[in-house]
Amino acid sequence: MKRIVVAFVCFLFVVPAFSEIVAREDIVKSAGDTSSYRYLLLPNELQVLLISDKNADKAAASLDVFVGSSSDPVARQGLAHFLEHMLFLGTDRYPEPDEYQAFISEHGGRHNAYTSFEHTNYFFDINPASFESALDRFSRFFVAPLFNAEYVEREKNAVHSEYKARIKNDYRRQMDVFSQVVNPEHPASKFSVGNLDTLEDRDGKLRQDLLAFYKAHYSANRMALVVLAPSSLDELQAMVLERFQEVPNFNTDKPVHGQPLFAQGSLPLLVTMQPVRELRELSLTFPMPAMHEFDRQKPLAYLANLIGHEGKGSLLEVLKSRGLAEGLRAGEGIADRSGSSFDVTIALTPAGFEQWREVLSLVYREIDLVRQRGIAQWRFEEQGALADQQFRFKELSDPINRVSGLAASLHEYPYEDVMRGPYRMDQYDESLLQRILGYLSPDNAMVMLMAPDVDTARVTEKYQVPYGVTRVPALPDSVVAQKQLSLPEANPFVPKNFDLLLPEKAAEPGLPALLETRPYYRLWHYADNYYQVPKAQLYVAIRGVGDGGVAQAAMTDLYVRLVEETLNETSYEAALAGLRYGVNRRDDGVGLLFSGFDDKLPLLVNVVTEGLLKPDMSAELIERLRQELIRRWRNAAKDTPYLQLMREPGYLLDINAWQPSRLAEALEAFSPEAFQQFVDGLYRGVFLEVFASGNIDSQSAGEMAASLAARIASGESKPWPERGITRVLPGTKMQVPMAIDHKDAGILRYYQGRSDSVEETARFLFLRQLIKAPFFHDLRTQQQLGYVVAAVDQGLDRVPGFGLMVQSPVAGVPALEVAIDKFLEDFTGVVNALSADEFERHRAAILTGLREKPKSLAEQSARYWGSVDLRDYDFSRRQQIIAAIEKMTLPQVVEIYGLIMREAG
Repeated sequence: MKRIVVAFVCFLFVVPAFSEIVAREDIVKSAGDTSSYRYLLLPNELQVLLISDKNADKAAASLDVFVGSSSDPVARQGLAHFLEHMLFLGTDRYPEPDEYQAFISEHGGRHNAYTSFEHTNYFFDINPASFESALDRFSRFFVAPLFNAEYVEREKNAVHSEYKARIKNDYRRQMDVFSQVVNPEHPASKFSVGNLDTLEDRDGKLRQDLLAFYKAHYSANRMALVVLAPSSLDELQAMVLERFQEVPNFNTDKPVHGQPLFAQGSLPLLVTMQPVRELRELSLTFPMPAMHEFDRQKPLAYLANLIGHEGKGSLLEVLKSRGLAEGLRAGEGIADRSGSSFDVTIALTPAGFEQWREVLSLVYREIDLVRQRGIAQWRFEEQGALADQQFRFKELSDPINRVSGLAASLHEYPYEDVMRGPYRMDQYDESLLQRILGYLSPDNAMVMLMAPDVDTARVTEKYQVPYGVTRVPALPDSVVAQKQLSLPEANPFVPKNFDLLLPEKAAEPGLPALLETRPYYRLWHYADNYYQVPKAQLYVAIRGVGDGGVAQAAMTDLYVRLVEETLNETSYEAALAGLRYGVNRRDDGVGLLFSGFDDKLPLLVNVVTEGLLKPDMSAELIERLRQELIRRWRNAAKDTPYLQLMREPGYLLDINAWQPSRLAEALEAFSPEAFQQFVDGLYRGVFLEVFASGNIDSQSAGEMAASLAARIASGESKPWPERGITRVLPGTKMQVPMAIDHKDAGILRYYQGRSDSVEETARFLFLRQLIKAPFFHDLRTQQQLGYVVAAVDQGLDRVPGFGLMVQSPVAGVPALEVAIDKFLEDFTGVVNALSADEFERHRAAILTGLREKPKSLAEQSARYWGSVDLRDYDFSRRQQIIAAIEKMTLPQVVEIYGLIMREAG
């Protein structure tokens, strides 16, 4: 074991005036939530939320510190982010830099952290039996981190690698330009990520700066902890008190900088910038005072619902009808305790870019319409009622996501409303809405125009983005188009009936049953009495569409976009009411998913089926969407290297997967006549595989399936396109060079299973479990080869596989190959030396993941549909894999490691 010099920092801290623990259990939760909750305020003023969930098969914890990149010193930008990295690299009790990560991994868990503008959030999940030990390790981050000098020097390279890995990310580049035009005294003007320049160890003071930042901001009174486990509340409280009362309280205030987002007199402003991708976008930022006090009025959410609406007469619908826009979003932008902004962003067509002033004028006309006729109590009440419905019937997410989100929310809402707060909208304030609309004026706007061919005169330093700054020109009068704008009517999809068909809760979810087999369809059904929500899902695979070739795959994608555009206005209304649909191209045809409150699900199915059969086939829309798809597929070549690497095995090995460039070429050779012929015969001879799940009885399921088949399927059945995976023969090695326009080098070493058996799947699960933490520690933490280092799960169809992936700004592909080979060679000794206890820990970690139950009806339905889709018709494959893991022996793992590393391609 490597010798670590333990040199942790002891901080003197102030004990608050009170010494008793405040405990409350009056926390509002959704109707189906069976967890127990307790809020604590510890003597050191650290907020705690305890969650006892008897059904949880993972335990989890998150601690959110109210400090983020906005608090970075001007002379040390990126410090908050850098400190987040450093906390993982050793504490007083656990000095080894990989100890925490290895422990979490070996006990079936995950961990991560993020730094945002005002928050730094740390979180993990793990096998419940190991939770207390993990919590002990986690707690020391906030009591006695080492900030070991050796790793201070090393880890800044990881931060720099993260910066370099995303240097061509258009969102980051946009924020880089934004930082150049905002008030230079505002924190948004700073560089939040950090790199080797901003984290340079000037005069040997980098570690000293870290310690100073930690002491200034990592104070118990600015921390919120959430823990979740199947343990009782009293047991969880004992775990927390033993470990987190020791967190020092420096009694520091939450940071409030008090600076306006834009300097006085600097607006209105037009900013132009050139993206890496072929994108055309118009965005407006309206600065205004802070909105965090109005969490029950939610004025920006109200206005976003009107301005961002996509129904008939909406701003987006009018822009689309004129061929000027592809999409629109509206809502709160940058926000902190000192101010907020309201942002409107429009994805432009090429024609929209040419007429961007007309588009901008229409945005202002829409705001005028909302100001004149949009403020109405009935609208607010409808929106509030829909939000309340979402909360009442909210389904639980994974423990790790629950704790992370709630830890951040404890800083934003009263403890009793920590879960309801984001949905609570029950205080109508007309004067507040009108006051905020006053800030949505042309004189208070920063307008950003992003396109490949805008005029620019400047270049940013960090991301080298060409941009320009000028005044907004005079805008045309959009009187004609303005007459087309209207406000939304009452929503027809609002559900009324929330009755449960099976109100008695079952101890475990049941299994789907094959309900009907007909000439044109087969129906599977799962009537839920476990999750007990008035919701349902309907999955449909329309098999037999197309011939499996690239031309018909591209035409299917174009057809799918036509359906989406045809249904956009209606589906947006449905989505607001908690109903959603999806349509996508599958290897063997077209896939559909309907999901949401079962009361209105038949209405949604009927509307979508009509759109499938009668999509808008206007030449103008077809051409706009064809060009949109071609741009999207061409832009895929500009993704960061690791994303392109991860996609490549699927393109190479899945016989029905096509590289985006091939799809683009197919649509570039487009024939309108051939497309019309393709659509006319699209559903001739198809077969429907249908799965109905949730609060839906067999009669309703049968009626929907029969109606779908009767309306969609026609003609004699034809063979389905073949599905399958290309097999790489044992001992065969395929090398696939990829030319990617990025300064980083990247490599993915992919290992494919030799069969699709459950035994082979179990072997690959074991291999990845053994390798993932040591691979990360060696190539990233120790060698500092790059920010992106991972052993990734990449099974295809039922054939297992995993990849060893590195993206590096400091080493070329040959050096990365050598590094991976060296790791695998050295790791042979580790595998050969595995003790029985270590082997059992890894087995338990894998079983924890496999035994994890779905947390919601939607997740359970997706798992069942996945079984149907993979031809696991008795829904037993997961249990068979569990049995194979339970039977596996240490000698078998040693043997398979040698075989896979030697023979697999």
